[in-house]
Amino acid sequence: MRTLVMGGTRFVGVEVVEALLDAGHEVVIFHRGSRSPQWSRPVRQVIGDRTIPKDLEQLRAVDPEVIVDLSAYSRTQTEQLLDVLPSVPRLVHVSTVNVYRPQPLLPWPEATPYGPHPLWGSYAVEKIGCELALKDRRPSPLTTVAIRFPLVLGPANFIAREEFVLNRLLDEEVILLPGDGQAVHQYVWVKHAAAALARAVELDQPGFQPFNVASRGCNTSLQGFVEICAEVSGTVPRVRAVGGGATGENRPVFNNIDCVFPFTNENTIADLGAADESGLLEPFMPLHGMIAAALETLRSEPGRRGWTRTAAERRILDRLPDGAAL
Repeated sequence: MRTLVMGGTRFVGVEVVEALLDAGHEVVIFHRGSRSPQWSRPVRQVIGDRTIPKDLEQLRAVDPEVIVDLSAYSRTQTEQLLDVLPSVPRLVHVSTVNVYRPQPLLPWPEATPYGPHPLWGSYAVEKIGCELALKDRRPSPLTTVAIRFPLVLGPANFIAREEFVLNRLLDEEVILLPGDGQAVHQYVWVKHAAAALARAVELDQPGFQPFNVASRGCNTSLQGFVEICAEVSGTVPRVRAVGGGATGENRPVFNNIDCVFPFTNENTIADLGAADESGLLEPFMPLHGMIAAALETLRSEPGRRGWTRTAAERRILDRLPDGAAL
């Protein structure tokens, strides 16, 4: 099918485009022109900014059969796209498990009520808005699929997750954990995420369908994640739990740029049953393998080994008595 990918030039997007090409689809990507990945087959590129309506008007000429939207972060962005392409037969939207209102019983199925999740602030609010716009504007017989991901892992991740931990381990620096560091998270490997999105293109059930998608059997606590990174890197972890609630500083909203640790200390596990039944999940891959791939990239690109403490880390370390962080 002729598939329009919104975004597609970094991290998950690069893998999604390749997965779509492997499946035999004709791919057109709409992006701002700041990156030029190399794929196995030719990809038509339309350059523009999705926040500028006149740039989006170029997409009418594409006449896609499917849209895979990787770059909608607000309801307005989703609505502006639908203004231009209101009746594309299939649309796959990248969403997040942070649209859910946190529930005490885990795992969370797709029927879990919308939040927003308070720790994710405006990001969660706007991602809910994207889904609501799709529900409102794309009735049956159009097919709309929302893929709700947890934390995404992969080499050269543009959000420092594995590298945050690995750099500190390799330099024998203490790692601070918010709260008690025992909250459990779910992860999705970048190639597993891409495979799910490419397979979701094939779904044709009318109406709005959400799916939780993660990698199988990779749930672990914050402390457990550090310990696995240490095992893979052959290092000895120096860890201190610092309290301060889910963020380590009792902040109401998590900030992944100014954070104590790249994950919150709050349990976040989604039910994968529906995605498994629909064939969206990849076979099991050990979390150790995911970390090993990130470590290989980190060691092969020396520039990625340069790092500094976040402001949040510095604030906490400055408050600790001498030697307390060891």
